Amino acid sequence: MKKAIIIVSLLLLVPFISNINANVATQQSHTVMAELGAVSWCPHCPAGSEKMYELFNSGKYNFYYVTLVYDKNPLAQDRGKWLNDVYIPMLYVDGGYIVADNSNNNFENAIAEAEQRTTHPVSIEVNAEWKGENVIEVSVDVTNDGSTPYFGHLRAYITEITSRWNDEAGLPFHYAFLDFAINNYIFVMPHKTTHVTATWDASHASKGMDFSGISNGNIMVVASIAHWMPHLGKNPWEKPATSIYFLAQYVDDADGIAI
Repeated sequence: MKKAIIIVSLLLLVPFISNINANVATQQSHTVMAELGAVSWCPHCPAGSEKMYELFNSGKYNFYYVTLVYDKNPLAQDRGKWLNDVYIPMLYVDGGYIVADNSNNNFENAIAEAEQRTTHPVSIEVNAEWKGENVIEVSVDVTNDGSTPYFGHLRAYITEITSRWNDEAGLPFHYAFLDFAINNYIFVMPHKTTHVTATWDASHASKGMDFSGISNGNIMVVASIAHWMPHLGKNPWEKPATSIYFLAQYVDDADGIAI
């Protein structure tokens, strides 16, 4: 009940505060962001994980993705709670603009559709540098090509390309999320760039997590920028007693770099 009240309250506030940074959305080429919810014991997750890995390596679509392994990482659980994920494997495309299960070609169709959507005129570029054992320096530039200020949610995901965690088939997950190096809101003036940097230490991650043992050459940093305005997202779950809605912030661009 508390979550429902918060969602309704925020949506009621939208008309009153949207003029602060309501960049006019324009059709533009953007890089899609996808988040795959999974657990290590799910019999359907290996197929979903492999499908995403194949799609990414095919180069057919312009996207980056991360895998949220809920049962192995409480930080991934936190992201899953934001998305109100109740069924796995489930793919959240551009922050929840589209939510797709792995039946038929739903993953691929969702990414293809998201590539064509209208986005705000902002772009993101991420860089990362290995600074020594367990330490990565991350820098992100967000450029606003619009004529009005932009207020957005910036996230920089630290992922392991070949995960330390295996799926139910005994195969490692790919691009498994470890922690956010950056997870905050930023303000970008028209025709300006906002630069954000952070130093992330795997041995002192969020919530006291220790991801020591990360390897140079096995890390992908994926960054996304989403407009702050919430939309009512819906998970494709049919049980009427289950709360399936969540607050979606639609991603306007994404970027990634392997180190």
